[in-house]
Formats: sequence, C-alpha cells, structure tokens
Amino acid sequence: MTITDVKVKAIDYSARYLYPSRTVEIKTSGQNILTPVRAATFYEYREKAKVPTDIPIDNPIFVSVENLSLLMFEKFLQTNSYYSKLMRRLELSDRLAQYSDLRMTLIRPTVTPKIDSKTKLVSDSPMEMLRQSPTLRDRFIRFVIKMQYDAGLNPIAIPFIDLPFHTFQDVSSQIGKSLERINRQPVFFIDIGYEDFESAVGLIANKLQSKFIGLYFRPYRMFPLHYEALSKYVDKDVGFFTVQVSRYDSDYNDISTMHYLPFFGNDIYAVRTPPPFGFSTKGTPPTSRLTSVRLFDRASLRVKQIGLSPSTVSELADEYRNDEIITNILANYQEANVDDAKYQILRAFSKISELKSSLSEFERFKDFIKEGSTKDYLQEKQVLRKTLQEVTHNQAKLA
Repeated sequence: MTITDVKVKAIDYSARYLYPSRTVEIKTSGQNILTPVRAATFYEYREKAKVPTDIPIDNPIFVSVENLSLLMFEKFLQTNSYYSKLMRRLELSDRLAQYSDLRMTLIRPTVTPKIDSKTKLVSDSPMEMLRQSPTLRDRFIRFVIKMQYDAGLNPIAIPFIDLPFHTFQDVSSQIGKSLERINRQPVFFIDIGYEDFESAVGLIANKLQSKFIGLYFRPYRMFPLHYEALSKYVDKDVGFFTVQVSRYDSDYNDISTMHYLPFFGNDIYAVRTPPPFGFSTKGTPPTSRLTSVRLFDRASLRVKQIGLSPSTVSELADEYRNDEIITNILANYQEANVDDAKYQILRAFSKISELKSSLSEFERFKDFIKEGSTKDYLQEKQVLRKTLQEVTHNQAKLA
C-alpha cells in the first residue's frame, strides 16, 4: 500500500538534554500508522512458523531484508533461476504480511569481501563492485526495481549504494524520475555511517521531496554527528524507518536497542536479520545452549537470558495460560538444553513474544509523548534513563 502523507502529530521536549521524542502519523492507502512503532520482519514470520500454536502478528508495518552475499549477488545478476527464486520469496513474504498496511522488501548488497580459503585472495564485495562499475550498478538497480514492480509492491525500496555524493545524487534523482513514470513511490535507504549522510538526507527529503526515508542502523556512539543531523527533522513531516537494528545492546545492560532509538530521531524500527545459518549449537555444551534464548522484559526494556528472567517467564506463562503448548514449554524450558525440538520452539517463541510485547510497549510510550510526559516514562524506566545518559555521555539530570 502506498504512503499518501506523513505528518508530525506531537513533539515532547520534556526530557531536558535529550533529543525530543515525537509521534508521526504515516498515512497509507490502507490504515494510518502512528509512530514510534516496531515493524515485523520476514525473519520473524519464519520464526513464528516454528512455534506449533497460533500467535498472530499484528504489526502494521512489514519489511523483508534480503542481504546478498557475493555468491547470491552474482547469481542474482547472472542466473535466471536465482532471480525466479528471489521473486517467489518476495511474493510469499507479501502474502504472509497481507494485513500489514505498509509492506516493503529491501534487496541490499553486502559489504563483506570473499576470501578464498586456499589462495587467500580477496574478492571485491558486492558493494565495492557496484561502486566501481556503472554498468553493473545500472543492472542491479534495474533488477531490484523490476522485481518489486512485478511483485506488485508499492512503495519500492531502493537499497543504499556507497557512492561519492555527486554520483549518489545523480543516481537517486534518476531513480526518482524513473519510478514517477511508472507511478511507483521510492523509499530510499541510507546507511547512517555514510560519509555524506546529512547531505544525502537533505537531498532525499528536500530536493526529491520524499516524506519517508529508510536508514541502516549504526550505533549512536560511532556516528553522533549523523544522529545530530537527524534531530533537525524532528518538526518536519518526514518519517524515518531504521532497519537491521541490533536486538539488544550488550554495552548498555542488554537494553532493547530499538527502545532507546525514539530519542535519536527514529520513528520505525525493524530488528536485524541474522546470517543465513544463524546460531550454531554444534559442539556447544548443554549448559550453555540456553544462553542464546533471551526474553524481552517490558518493565526494564532489557532482553535478558531466560535463566536470568524468572519474572518474565512467569508473566509470559500467565499471558499464554490458555495455550497448553506454550505453558508447557515455559514451565519446562530447561529441557531445551538436551531436546533440540524444544530448543527450536523455545528460541522461536522468545522472538515472537518479544515482537508482540515490544509493539505493545511502543503503544504505551506513544501516550507519554502525546501527553508531553516523556520525563515520567524515563523515571519509570531507569535502565533506559541510565542508558541515554551513558550513550550521550550526558550525566546531567534528564528531567
């Protein structure tokens, strides 16, 4: 469904020494969406399929992120079969998320080069290949747009390509004109780590007049000036959608990363899609396997190891008390240490329960913003308050 308009609805300046938090209304051809909000991902839908019970996913925004490794990138551009395979995935993901009011698929090149295990020779990464070859770049962009167009997607997600700004400007402008001719909206994605980040945001928001911009997540501590640039749009009718957000931040007491991003100029958040092979348990001692299972604690906004989360386990057991499968899995979660089937179900459930709880917590946070009482939310969420102080190196009083 298309984005018809974006409007700032409320800005809260009550938390001194922090960037303001805000709510933005994303108007679509379906229902309107109020931010801050968490998007569901294709990865989370796949995890849901592993849980043998009916847990609905109600997120109003959906994104599928396809990270093209060098091998996948070459197949995408050089073989009919891989293009067809990826096309089927796009169509499947769109059907899975058919009730979401805003759906996108982002096909993006990776930045990781390939190292030959025998010769140790290093091959250019897909991103580097696109940077160096205008011909290859044109084909990649053409395939990305055509695939989404044929799948009936609108808006069309345009992946970030790390180019000199003058080239980035020319390519983005050409894409905008091309999509206008076929009556499609572009959503341009920009890496927060891009050297010309502020100029790129200005180009897309002002010259190309896009009201919805995608971002690749990078930690604030690495690019504070780029987050400072985002803060200039707090009162502007432009929405920012951040993808590939780390699930939790181990540097800050395992807090859910996306739950502190509203204080840094972001509106919508999608968790990072793990590598294709994910977490490997081969050769892992049974006592350590459960350390990869984490639960989202709404009270503290932390994503904690299940063994350190007895209260969260109890709360989830109560929430799903009418679901025999889930209550049994939670009551006997230690069995997942030695039972692969139970481990897979438990780990998948941890992701889906977090998706639902996180979405509900954002709904609650919106009320604080609308009432101008973000400072009260911070008083309640002490882990969040301390994290914001540490992230910004600001030890001053936040209220």
